[in-house]
Amino acid sequence: MKRMLTLLLAALMLLTMPACAAREEPTQEATGGSILLAAASESGEFSDVPADAWYTGAVAYVSENGLMNGMGEGRFDPNGTFTRAQLATVLYRIAGEPSVGADDSFLDVAPDAWYAKSAAWAKQSGVINGVGDGRFGSDIPVTQEMLVTMLWRMEKEPQSEAASDASGYAAEAVGWARTVGIASEAKDYAFAPRENASRAQVAMLLYRYKNREVALTTTTRTLVAYFSATGNTKPMAEDIAGLLDADLYEIIPEEPYTEADLVYYTDCRADREQNDPAARPAINGRVENMDRYDTVVIGHPIWHGQAPRIISTFLESYDFSGKTLVTFCTSHSSGLGSSAENLHALVPERVTWLESRRFPAGASREHLKDWLEEIGLYSESGGETVECFNFETKTVLLNSGYPMPILGLGTYALDHETCVSSVKALLKNGGRLIDTAYMYHNEEAVGEGVRQAMEEYGIPREDIFVITKIYPSQFSSPEAAIDMALDKLNIGYIDMMLLHHPGTGDVAAYQAMEEYVEQGKIRSLGLSNWYVKELTDFLPQVTITPALVQNEIHPYYQERDVVPFIQEKGIVVQCWYPLGGRGHTATLLGDETIKTIAEAHGVSSAQVILRWDLQRGIVVIPGSSDPKHIKENLDLFGFALTGEEMEAIAALDRGEKHDWY
Repeated sequence: MKRMLTLLLAALMLLTMPACAAREEPTQEATGGSILLAAASESGEFSDVPADAWYTGAVAYVSENGLMNGMGEGRFDPNGTFTRAQLATVLYRIAGEPSVGADDSFLDVAPDAWYAKSAAWAKQSGVINGVGDGRFGSDIPVTQEMLVTMLWRMEKEPQSEAASDASGYAAEAVGWARTVGIASEAKDYAFAPRENASRAQVAMLLYRYKNREVALTTTTRTLVAYFSATGNTKPMAEDIAGLLDADLYEIIPEEPYTEADLVYYTDCRADREQNDPAARPAINGRVENMDRYDTVVIGHPIWHGQAPRIISTFLESYDFSGKTLVTFCTSHSSGLGSSAENLHALVPERVTWLESRRFPAGASREHLKDWLEEIGLYSESGGETVECFNFETKTVLLNSGYPMPILGLGTYALDHETCVSSVKALLKNGGRLIDTAYMYHNEEAVGEGVRQAMEEYGIPREDIFVITKIYPSQFSSPEAAIDMALDKLNIGYIDMMLLHHPGTGDVAAYQAMEEYVEQGKIRSLGLSNWYVKELTDFLPQVTITPALVQNEIHPYYQERDVVPFIQEKGIVVQCWYPLGGRGHTATLLGDETIKTIAEAHGVSSAQVILRWDLQRGIVVIPGSSDPKHIKENLDLFGFALTGEEMEAIAALDRGEKHDWY
């Protein structure tokens, strides 16, 4: 009974903080098939918040972080209503309590009201509108859709598919909140857009919103699932989940294994199941929202040289298409054998498998970390980092709030007609990212290709991501340069604009681009050919942090010092010349190390190089005018490079730059 109760409790989440200031916050743990929140048992600050309520952890979080206070006399009032005045105050706190003017108060908000500054800020920032006639409506209860709409506005209204069950004003915000996990369904709480939000529900939504902010910069959507019959696998799974900041799920059999079931070679239950390839022991519960995970790590013991059949049950219970999977096993003596390969056969070919590893019981956290580093799931770096690539959607979420495809087409040196046809070939074959520039003299062709593809293939404009650049010769008149790019492309707005090189007036030119972001004509900003020194000097002078830096990167010039420097600032890295560039491509594609790896996977050398970039967290835009090559360059998700293969390519670095900038 004690063990079963333990399985129903959630742990505490250690948010990414400097070591000197680390403290425990609520965590997410998937146990018995559901994602739960719990607070530490000793955190019972409020007398009316039960220790095992679905909202306990969220209440502890918002209270400890100063977002929500109690209602007096040691009560939180979880079922009480939440008013617009209270909401404005909470959002004002989240915004950092900026200074506000006194002339923007509402007619029904007294100057000395406890929420007066919050209401003024809400009006000035556009986060909360009035209710008409100059009134704020302080005591009006907040609905659940109203709350997520305000959070959506604070995120600068990222585009999302509208929710059909929400009011018109909130439809897109509710769609966004569901997409990023703020309004996801959970045990004991079903998000109902039009219903009033209780204080407990507000705490949960705020917790998810703040947890999402951490996840965007420090974690990947990773699940560690494990089966541990005798307790050897569980501590390793917990260590791996801690290293990856992942959710944890225990695979629990409907019929628990007894000691007698595990007395091997006595015709016990384990013997019978392992001798029957069709055996599928039932699992108690299931993972909710498996779609939200990009990577699933699966831990298990070895029974008779193979994974227990309950792991087969787990793998056959979900659609893992497009995900990255990897297994690890624990064993006192048995080797990995063919267990991993036999598990691979149970899932679709579209799954990317990473190299499995066997560990003896009691393996150290350092050994686990070394393995995770080898297979590319873990990298040790401090501070803010880029969100991990989503290999299912083939996108990365930029710090501007917009998703960007992680592979596409470079159009340098493509003339008009060739450029139009190449852009259409990319879009026809599923690519959505196109890179151009003023100095490529083909912005008009890119725009024409995009418009034709939208009409012929029915692709929405919002699904296409176009990058262009202004050149140093344009920095003296940046507004004219930006307007020219908008006119030439003629696709409504520019997804991302870069400064092509550092140069005189680059800060002023970037500041002009910032103004166009405010106007909605440009969505994201970035830089091209900026390195450590240039970035160190440039970043303090601008308001909007670049979402992307685009530099020359290929196996012979890997920028191993520059790439992490950029990524640790929450900026995505994109490479031009990924295949070596003019006059160098044939040599790079013919490199024996790369050719050997390509042959092992049954792919081309170009695909190996591009996949190597993606596994480093680098966006690729290979240039090509050949429709076959364009299609091939998009086909990078049916294989994955092992840790050894990544290291072999890393060893090719010569510091050999193939262009001057």
